[in-house]
This record gives sequence, structure tokens and C-alpha cells, in this order.
Amino acid sequence: MKYINIVLPIMIFTVFSCVEKNQDDMFDESELIMLLDQDEATGLDGFDDNGIMDMNHDTGLEYNGLSRTLGDTLGYGEGYRVRFGRQITNRERTVDFVIDGDTAIGTVNYVLNGVFMAEAMDTSNMEPIDSLGFTKDFTSLMIRKVKFARIDNSNNPDGYSWRVIAMTPLTGGSGDKVSITSVQIHSLSIDAAGAEVVSELLYTFSPDSIGDLYINRESLPSLTSFEPVLIKVEIENAGPEFSIDSSGVGEWVTMRYGRSVNQRGRRHLNDKGYGLDSIVNDNIHSSLMRVHGPGFNYNSRVFKAFFTSTDLATLFTEDGGYNSITWSIPYRTIRPE
Repeated sequence: MKYINIVLPIMIFTVFSCVEKNQDDMFDESELIMLLDQDEATGLDGFDDNGIMDMNHDTGLEYNGLSRTLGDTLGYGEGYRVRFGRQITNRERTVDFVIDGDTAIGTVNYVLNGVFMAEAMDTSNMEPIDSLGFTKDFTSLMIRKVKFARIDNSNNPDGYSWRVIAMTPLTGGSGDKVSITSVQIHSLSIDAAGAEVVSELLYTFSPDSIGDLYINRESLPSLTSFEPVLIKVEIENAGPEFSIDSSGVGEWVTMRYGRSVNQRGRRHLNDKGYGLDSIVNDNIHSSLMRVHGPGFNYNSRVFKAFFTSTDLATLFTEDGGYNSITWSIPYRTIRPE
């Protein structure tokens, strides 16, 4: 069992003293930015829904040797269902570096502007119900730190080069009404009756420790492709809460995952006591997920998971704002032998 602790950074921009940089530092920073742009474990690919989508969907990911595209809308009261999504309209990134000998730390800040969209569908004909659809503008702040190491390289005229060796989870969001208190990933096994049961806690992430967590770039959390896992996200909601049904659940919790706009998916985690969720409205949202493959002709590849909680009380109020929190954790899928 692997325990990983996360400290949520304060969602403001880190300000460093203004110092004159020498030419070597400027060249190093250019290389560090290039490495940051090229690394598949960092960045925001997979975070944007690119508009209205079904609640649960997969696009272009490999499952049991096949690439699939499918979706499932969210039940929302009697007679209609809802589709929703975010569209990022503008993103700004700033990176502040502290270079200390053979080590460098880059603090990466994002400012994301976008539109949240919801569309209700009449289940009798699956046509949109215009009076129940809406859009809401939002701004989100996200932050992570990336650690670099300088290594000897005789093929480089400078005699060295940099590489990414670790990173913290990307965290942040909009507003302060909801927060994530833990993320857990469990393996599942089949019992004698043929049912899937929780077997082992593989990874756990929490905000309880002091200091920043750096996940080693060479030993990212790894999941075996095509095997079932149970995802659990525990949240806090400062209230007041609004529920769309009799369960009393006052937030949506989702897991987005992928590599690009053409390879991504989203899972709804429920807190309504069905499936592998054991207790109604205990603020632990759960979902079974069958791990996708790394992609055709690959034995292993890196993807990014985005765990998000969004408050419903403010979401469905015109002037209530947009309250949402996200933790993003890179992971690797490995093809079984």
C-alpha cells in the first residue's frame, strides 16, 4: 500500500524578489520551459471538456484492444437528463524559476477563463429543453511545482543538460465552497460468487501533511490496463447545499482523464449508495473504472487524471458564482503481460 500526502498550495501567485539574471540562467530557463512543454505528465491536456458532453464518456481510448467512443447522460429528475461541460476560452501560464546549483524549481501558475454549459434532454425524444439549459462564465487558478535536475552531458557544448525529475499535483479551482479531502484508488477482485469486491488500497492522496509532495517522474502511480479499480473522492461542502434529487447530495464529483482532445474520458463518481458506493450522502463519492490501455503499439504511456468537485447550490443559481476544486495527478497505464 502506497501513501502519498498532498499539501494544497495557497491559490495566489508566488512572487519572488526582482533580481538581475545572468545570461546562463536565462539560457537554462529557456531549456526548462522547453522541457516543461514537452513533458506528457505536466500540462492541462484532458482537463477541458471542449463543450457539452455526456456525464460518462470515453473518446479514442483503448479498452481490451479496441478504441471506443461512447457516452451516458446523467439522470436528472423525471422525464429528462442533463449533459454538461466546460469550454476553456483562454489560458495564461506563468512560470517562476529558482535555480540553485544542480537543482531548479519551477512554480507553474495557470489562469483559466471559460464557460460552463448545461443542457437538459427530454428522454422521450432526446431533444434539448431550452428553458432548462444555461451557461456560466468562470475563472480558475491552478498551481503546481516542477523539479528539475542538471546532469552531465558530454554531447552538449555546455557539458550538461536538464531533465524533469519530479512534480507536485496540479491543484486549484474557483471559489472556496468545496474542497477535496482525499483521493483513493483501490484494486478489485472477484469473489466466489463472481462479484467484484474491494481488494487493496493502491494509492491514497490527502492534504494532511506539512510540506509539498513531489511525485517522482520515473515512478508515477501505475495502473494495469483493462483491470477494474475503485475510485473514491472524499469532499467537504461548506453549505448551504442544493440537491437535484432526494439523495441530498449537493455536488457533482468527476474524474477526467486522458492525453489530448482525441484521447480522453470522464467518469461520474456517485454518493447515492449504489454500485460500489456504500453509504448515501456521506461525502465519499465512488465509481468503478476499468483502466484503459496505453494505446495501440504501446506497452506503457503516461496520462493525467483530474479529480473535480463542483457545488450545485451556486452552479444552479444565476448569481451564485462557480465553485469548483480540482486535483490533477499524472499516472501510467501498463499493458498486462
